Amino acid sequence: SVRPNGLEDTPQFKIDIDQEKAQALGVSINDINTTLGAAWGGSYVNDFIDRGRVKKVYVMSEAKYRMLPDDIGDWYVRAADGQMVPFSAFSSSRWEYGSPRLERYNGLPSMEILGQAAPGKSTGEAMELMEQLASKLPTGVGYDWTGMSYQERLSGNQAPSLYAISLIVVFLCLAALYESWSIPFSVMLVVPLGVIGALLAATFRGLTNDVY
Repeated sequence: SVRPNGLEDTPQFKIDIDQEKAQALGVSINDINTTLGAAWGGSYVNDFIDRGRVKKVYVMSEAKYRMLPDDIGDWYVRAADGQMVPFSAFSSSRWEYGSPRLERYNGLPSMEILGQAAPGKSTGEAMELMEQLASKLPTGVGYDWTGMSYQERLSGNQAPSLYAISLIVVFLCLAALYESWSIPFSVMLVVPLGVIGALLAATFRGLTNDVY
């Protein structure tokens, strides 16, 4: 089963700023962002002491001036020459649908997809199928593994070298234990039989064939 980890699209009120018009009117983008932030979310000013308690002061527009989409036409931004410029002179607004939360991965817009392998299938098989589906995505859309899937892919590529190092370490430990270079070979030859038995048992019982 595969499912996206996100929120359903909701109506959003989007304001488009014409930067060329704003610059021609002497209004900076920083002042526009400051005005929008203060009007909708409030802006911290300072602290004051009230009956022995420190309280914060925020400036924010009254609710009646930000209730309707057309109210944005009544907002003003101070230009570089000191004149007040209305928002309607350099902006336009519209409604659209979109996710209320923007996910990013490695600095790029992304969507997290969660899933698990079907019963009787290994995570490796499920990941290979996901990679086949992801290869059919449009140009400019990519994918990357995270979490346990990333660790599984990373460890899977290192499996041959890890097995080789493990065999060498085990052989040296057995050689030191038995003080012989020949006895460890006979001991280690039993390992393949144990591995084959474990694989056969997992296969006949329908268990997942992976290290996780």
